[in-house]
This record gives sequence, structure tokens and C-alpha cells, in this order.
Amino acid sequence: LRSAAVERTGSALVAAGSDIAIDAWIDGGSAIGPGAVVGAGARVSGSVLLARAQVAAGALVRDSVIGVGAYVGERTALTGAVIGDGARVGADNELIVGARVWTDTLIGEHAVRFSAPA
Repeated sequence: LRSAAVERTGSALVAAGSDIAIDAWIDGGSAIGPGAVVGAGARVSGSVLLARAQVAAGALVRDSVIGVGAYVGERTALTGAVIGDGARVGADNELIVGARVWTDTLIGEHAVRFSAPA
């Protein structure tokens, strides 16, 4: 789904120019900014993705804020986190309530996890 205009889809606001995979799930009053990308099978709930933010395939973003141009890697789970502008969180990380990633910071793949691996 490529949004050509601001749309309200159920309980989410999706801005023009965003790119949401057909099987991505956006809900919980989320707001998706212009140029933001949400990958296949990703879920965004109760969160804000600012302009050009990217959420990769299979990622979960819940009750979080993703800054301008920031990236959330595949299968990464965020709950109550704030990711600064231009920051990159690699694949297979888990950040929980209170986690803050500063502007332009890089967290590599498999670097942070607060629960036992599945």
C-alpha cells in the first residue's frame, strides 16, 4: 500500500508517501509519517513513525516513537522505546519500556535482548 494522501485507516493515521507492506499491521492509534516504510509482516501499534522512518520485515513496534530517518531491523521488538533521528537498530534486538537510542546511534544485530530467546 503506497499512500498518495493522508489516510485514516481504522485506528491509524497514515501520511502521504508512506509505504506499508500489504501484510503489515498498523493499529492502536499509530501515526505513520510521510515517506515512512513498514515492511512485510511488521506490526506497529500505538506508535509514531516520523518522516522516512523504516520498520523492517517482521519487526514489532509497540507504544514507541521512531525518529526521522531512523531504522528498526528485521524481527526487532520495541515496547515503550524512543529511537532518535537517524539511529539504526539492527535485526533481532529487543528494547523495552524506557529504552532510549540517541540520534545517529547504531545498535548492531543481536546486540540487546531483555528476555530469553524463543
